[in-house]
Amino acid sequence: MRRNRRAGVTLLELLIALWVMAAAALILASTLGLAGRALARVGAEAADVEAITARVVLRRWLEGMPVGAQIVGDAGGMTFGALIDEPPLSAARVTEVRLSGEGGGVRAVAADGALVAELAAEGALVGLAFYGSPGPGVAPGWREDWPATAEVLPELVRIRYETEGRVAPPLTVIPARIARQSERSLSSP
Repeated sequence: MRRNRRAGVTLLELLIALWVMAAAALILASTLGLAGRALARVGAEAADVEAITARVVLRRWLEGMPVGAQIVGDAGGMTFGALIDEPPLSAARVTEVRLSGEGGGVRAVAADGALVAELAAEGALVGLAFYGSPGPGVAPGWREDWPATAEVLPELVRIRYETEGRVAPPLTVIPARIARQSERSLSSP
C-alpha cells in the first residue's frame, strides 16, 4: 500500500511520539525529585559539617601549638597561643586564640578576628577541664581552671559544649602534641 506524501502522520506514529515524550518526562521528573531530596538532605546537614570542621580546626590549633606557648583558662573560656600559618606560603606565627561561649555560640577566635572556628552557632560552653600539674608540689588531676602562673602546659584539655539544646561529644586534646612527639622522637635512641 502506497502512502500519499502530502498526508500527515498516522495515528500510530502520533501515539508512539506521545509515549516517548511521556517516558522522557517521567524519567526527568523522577531525576529532579531525587536531586531535590538529596539537596534538602545536604542543606540540612551542612551545619553539622561546618561544626565538625570547626572541631578539627580547633584540635589542629591546640595540638600544633609550641611547647613554650601558654594556656590560661577557667569555666568561662580559655586563651592559648597557636601556630597559625596564613596562606599562601607564609611562615607560621604564634597567634593568641580565645575560646569562649559568649554571644550565644561557642567560638574560637584569633586575636585579629580573621580566623574563627565556630563549634556551635547557637549553644553554650558547658565546661572546660584541664588535666595536669600547674606547678611543682601540686598533684596532677582534673582542674576547672589553668592559671597564668603555670610553668607548663596541661597534659589534656577537655572542652564540653552544647549545640541547639543537645550536648555535643566532648573534645579532648593534648596541647602541643606535635611538638612533644617530635621532642620524644629526637631524644629516643
